[in-house]
Amino acid sequence: MARGFLDNGGDGNGDGERKGVLEEKLSKLRRKQGLSQQEVADALGVSRQTISNWESGQGAPTLEKAAELARLYHVGLDDLVADDVEVVTASIDTPPGKDLHVLRGLAGTTCKVFFSDDELMLTLGTGRPGMKVLDVSDEWVRIEYERASGVGKRQTVVQLVDVNAIESFVIAGDAS
Repeated sequence: MARGFLDNGGDGNGDGERKGVLEEKLSKLRRKQGLSQQEVADALGVSRQTISNWESGQGAPTLEKAAELARLYHVGLDDLVADDVEVVTASIDTPPGKDLHVLRGLAGTTCKVFFSDDELMLTLGTGRPGMKVLDVSDEWVRIEYERASGVGKRQTVVQLVDVNAIESFVIAGDAS
């Protein structure tokens, strides 16, 4: 039986802390693509139950299957498996299709980001200054910023944000 790439060898369930992040990403990414668990299973040549298990933390994909998932979901393998990269998706009823030529020009720039989804505005904070745009693809904006992670502590966060979740950017400074 193939061992999942996040398995720690003990009970076969892997590292619970890491899987909590991975299972959430797998579910969000699948829903963003508008795919059912069965459609993902068919694309990867596994059972629907296997996809369900991965998304519920009851197993993890092998490195080969993780690479296939990353391609299917249009994200990098490192972003899929990295604990410190969060995935932020727009609500299902957000209309797709943004003109990305200006957005792509913001790579490397520090901006304020305004989100189109009320829930995201509350979670991430609309107009949060100091979000650095790391990269822009057809579906994702990769951003980095610092947030409080306890009393007097700051944590650098990297997020893949669905381009359809972004209302606008205001340039706050350059990356130099």
